[in-house]
Amino acid sequence: MAYQYHIEKSSTIDANTTVYYVGDKRWSDDYSQRAIFTSSSAANSLMNNPDGTNGGWNGASVIKEA
Repeated sequence: MAYQYHIEKSSTIDANTTVYYVGDKRWSDDYSQRAIFTSSSAANSLMNNPDGTNGGWNGASVIKEA
């Protein structure tokens, strides 16, 4: 079975709201707009932040969908 993955994190404005990465450096609280990845490594490589300058990924996690 092939799995799909997406990236999510808590909103910086409201910690009770989950936001999903939709692409092009944008986030949305609409689950249906989330970007879908075919592998966890593809999603993780997008979040690569070796120098710590891209704070937009802080708290983000790759989630495996069933």
